[in-house]
Amino acid sequence: MKHFTISPTVKTKYFCITGTLCLIVLVIFSFFIGKYPLSMELLFSGDPMQLRVFFTLRLTRTIVALIGGFSLGVAGFVYQTIFRNPLASPDIIGVSSGASVGAAAGILFLTGEASITFCAFAGALFAVILSLTLSSIDRSSRNSTIVLAGISVHALAQTILMFLKISADPERELASIEYWLMGSLNGISAYSMKGNLFICLFCLIMLFLLHRQVILLSAEEGEARMLGVS
Repeated sequence: MKHFTISPTVKTKYFCITGTLCLIVLVIFSFFIGKYPLSMELLFSGDPMQLRVFFTLRLTRTIVALIGGFSLGVAGFVYQTIFRNPLASPDIIGVSSGASVGAAAGILFLTGEASITFCAFAGALFAVILSLTLSSIDRSSRNSTIVLAGISVHALAQTILMFLKISADPERELASIEYWLMGSLNGISAYSMKGNLFICLFCLIMLFLLHRQVILLSAEEGEARMLGVS
């Protein structure tokens, strides 16, 4: 009997088609899941409340979720490409933990959503710098070094986060920290989605414009030196 094998290209196509179909189904379901019930009949009949909930809340949250998920996927791909390691991700090298520490510090010591977002970004950036600094101590240039350094940074950040949680007010600040760590789209509406979309699209455009530099950073040590990369 002959054994038929499916090429990786065909497998990738099937996977993409299946994922797209699942995504379309989930998007449709997301429109009708919530405390306020929506129905196709009332939407097509032009019911004002139904249309307001659909366009102001459900549709905008779905769009932000799609773009946010796509942005996270691109970020993970860039991490794995640069570090040439399938384990590399914002979670493993301490970026997520650093952002959590920054956000917790912003909630405790500052006010306003913008300041909390800035603190979270600063914490994530500091975690990256610390991971790269620790990994530079090892001169062997092994790909696993950055992951091991990131695990150490992650552990340190989790310890600091626990200390900040203990210092927080249980009724107000601690609840805000936990709510931020869990993440939610409840605060997204048609009036607040512009800022989220702008940040995601700006970062995506910058990554696509810098795709050549990303590929150069993913090259082997000898190839990178020949191409002029330090």
